[in-house]
Amino acid sequence: MSRKRVIIGQSEWAIAEADVDSVVSLVKSALAEGTVAELPLQDGAGRAVTVFVNGKASTTVVLDLDRDPRPSEISKPPIGG
Repeated sequence: MSRKRVIIGQSEWAIAEADVDSVVSLVKSALAEGTVAELPLQDGAGRAVTVFVNGKASTTVVLDLDRDPRPSEISKPPIGG
């Protein structure tokens, strides 16, 4: 199951699959135009929330759309162990 999310500062919210394209477009527009975007997101418990992004004040908004496979971490046994 993929996990799509938006991170603004220290806060993180999930993006419902049906809202991905809209959220991406709204964030890009707000940052490019210095406007406020109203994002339909979900909190950590999966409840629907509305998050407002001020494109004039935000310097970074992370959109993790889980598009690429994640590398797995494999531990090496200690040398001589």
